[in-house]
Amino acid sequence: MSSVDSPPEKAAYNETARIEAFSDGVFAIAITLLILAIQVPKTDSGPLRESLLALWPSYLAFLASFMTIGVMWLNHHRLFALINKKDDGLIAFNLLLLLGITWLPFPTAVLADHFHSPHADQQTAALVYAGSFFAISIVFNVMWRYAVRRRLVDDAVHAEAIAKQYRMGPIMYGLLVVIAFFGAKWCLALSILYALYFALPPSLWKKTQRQQQVIRS
Repeated sequence: MSSVDSPPEKAAYNETARIEAFSDGVFAIAITLLILAIQVPKTDSGPLRESLLALWPSYLAFLASFMTIGVMWLNHHRLFALINKKDDGLIAFNLLLLLGITWLPFPTAVLADHFHSPHADQQTAALVYAGSFFAISIVFNVMWRYAVRRRLVDDAVHAEAIAKQYRMGPIMYGLLVVIAFFGAKWCLALSILYALYFALPPSLWKKTQRQQQVIRS
């Protein structure tokens, strides 16, 4: 990682260490539970090869949710590399975020199970899936803005770059809710693309901000 992407070093005493450790454990458990949605085919369900291929909706749902939770963990790490203080409000917002993370294996399993269901059931499953990510994106934004407003973050330049990237979260996942009306396939495909977007380093937005300042000057 380049020096551009690296946040400033934290103080010797890390106030948020316990929050980060607890959060890492929750993320690890949630991302592991995703695999439970993929059930081993029964011996009486036909040839094993065909039965395994028939599970492709579960594989796709697993991949989309694994990537999304993984990128959420990455961004959580990025946030707490900059947040060097804590208060009760930050802890409450972080717990609310973790509540959403632990919920995600359920809508993932529901969507995989109803991937080929009649349109109404498939639509409902996709809406629950997309709506879950939409809610989490809002909590992510609120938690970050709270940390900045309460001056729990020292690096204003990094903070602004992250805020620019996260600002699109509720809009993008709101669009995902709309796409969910058209079917589970498009919902999962867009989820994977979103995960790639939020995996991008916030330094890209910081460079854009600097370029705009140069142009204005």
